[in-house]
Amino acid sequence: MTLRRGTTITVGTMLGLLLVAAPAAGKGGEVEGYGARYYVTNNWSGGTHDSFTYGRNDDQVYVGNWNGRGADTLAVRRGATYHFKNSVSGGPADSVVTYGRDGDVVLMGDWDGDGTDTPVVRRGATYHIKNSLTGGAADEVITYGRADDVVLVGDWDGDGTDTLAVRRGNTYHLKNSISGGDADRVLTYGRAEDDVIVGDWNGDGRDTLGVRRDNTFHVRNSLTGGPAQIVMTYGYASDSVMVGDWDGNGTDTIGLRRSPTPPAVSNRDEYDALMIELINEERAAAGVPPVTEWQPLREAALSHSHWMAREGKIEHAPWETISSDAARVGCTAGGEHIVRTYQRDTAPHPQDAIDWYMNSEVHRAGILNPNNTHVAVGTVKAGDLVYNTQRFARGCS
Repeated sequence: MTLRRGTTITVGTMLGLLLVAAPAAGKGGEVEGYGARYYVTNNWSGGTHDSFTYGRNDDQVYVGNWNGRGADTLAVRRGATYHFKNSVSGGPADSVVTYGRDGDVVLMGDWDGDGTDTPVVRRGATYHIKNSLTGGAADEVITYGRADDVVLVGDWDGDGTDTLAVRRGNTYHLKNSISGGDADRVLTYGRAEDDVIVGDWNGDGRDTLGVRRDNTFHVRNSLTGGPAQIVMTYGYASDSVMVGDWDGNGTDTIGLRRSPTPPAVSNRDEYDALMIELINEERAAAGVPPVTEWQPLREAALSHSHWMAREGKIEHAPWETISSDAARVGCTAGGEHIVRTYQRDTAPHPQDAIDWYMNSEVHRAGILNPNNTHVAVGTVKAGDLVYNTQRFARGCS
């Protein structure tokens, strides 16, 4: 992947004929959103116990126990460099480590049960696991699930080690070891469109699921369906959510990342026109006929990019929405691609997003699919973040 100076690809996903579930919030994965102000609560009463600033507004943020002393704190990522903080506070980082590549998708967890959280780099369905906060080669490499799965991290069986789960709609495939093969447990929970959180809510050593709906959190203390056992309203619906044990008492609670005044959002018309040219260059190189821009569908692509920018999320529209948007302008939906990039020092250029898409198996397949005859592209810039939506379609008339 070729990246321009000052640019970091953060994340992107692909939607074909099936709905890809909303991403998990907090534990294990990158914390969504924009802003350097954080609020944490140490119980379920809905009140803030600590508030602080750390890092920059546009940092990539992770939660973990970096020093093995029991409390979760923050790390910020800038490219392939990680700044780890060992207290819930502002100020300089306690350690700085370079690991992996700028564009890697990274998860955090305690993979070997030693009490400290460390990174795993995800490339498609392959996971490169590191058991120390150092650079160098991965300690273990495994393959699990599919390249387009939504992935959760948790200690599902209470043995002290974090492992993976994949989410497909409202079905969860939990693995109790760092290995490939079949899931150890499959369960159904909540709704396919829920924002899901993971944590040990009652201190029994096992991580379970919860859902966030607007600014209300519904959690269960067992990996089963049924009504929530804890319900709490906290913060604003626009806040991004973190999960951690902020006071080291053995139970996970909620943290919030809050945006300052949102950055102005602007459309990128030239960017979108050039992106379609680049799509057709890739198709020509693969011997695939070009796609035709379908301008009536661009409003829907732009609308979704505006929504992602407002929410600070990289998340698909529901498939029903994608289908109805296409039908309304005389097309059959072919799929949606979305990606978010950082562009600090240079004007946004679509080659960065195209490089990311073409290095992803599922996105490459969508771009080169000869059945996709039409496309609309909608991109917006919000501060240093650029949100792109591609809507592919068929049979437009």
